[in-house]
Amino acid sequence: MSCQCGLGEVRLNFPQSGRARDMSLGYLYRYAAEAVRQWPAESRPLLDRLCRQVQDAERSMNTAAAIRLQGCLQACQGLCCRNLDLEAVFGVADFTYILATEPSLDSRIAACLQHERPIFTSNCPFLENGAGPCIFPPDLRPEVCITSFCRGDGDLKTEIRRVKTSFWKLGFFLHFKRVPFISRLLARAF
Repeated sequence: MSCQCGLGEVRLNFPQSGRARDMSLGYLYRYAAEAVRQWPAESRPLLDRLCRQVQDAERSMNTAAAIRLQGCLQACQGLCCRNLDLEAVFGVADFTYILATEPSLDSRIAACLQHERPIFTSNCPFLENGAGPCIFPPDLRPEVCITSFCRGDGDLKTEIRRVKTSFWKLGFFLHFKRVPFISRLLARAF
């Protein structure tokens, strides 16, 4: 796929396997990994800036939610990481954020997805040894993981909104990056 946009030539060749697993979590990961690897140098600062906004929002969320997160770990012991519809938790924006921010996690993510069971609910594949803790650092987690609380979000609505808005901006940018006019507007807006 190729186009000329205000951010430079964008040529992305996404994985095409033709297998039943094409809409699996592994496919979403490979799609994001390929996009990050092929990202044009001239528009990389914008991607990095959007990812920094997400990470800053996650750090603020972790600070504000420290006591609540500790309670989640002690009381629920990671129940939110069990019996998941994985595609509802992880998306291209999540994987793009993680891989663009911390490329060293690429091989670890790939290894975790080797035993994925698409379509079926299952435990999160990114739990260390299948039980936890999470392989992702606290300030580098998918949107759903960082904004979901088993005991309600109460006083964290502002922080949750900031994380969700940051992910929305990143997802919006990723979705429309191939459209020249919108890409130029995004470059100015973000």
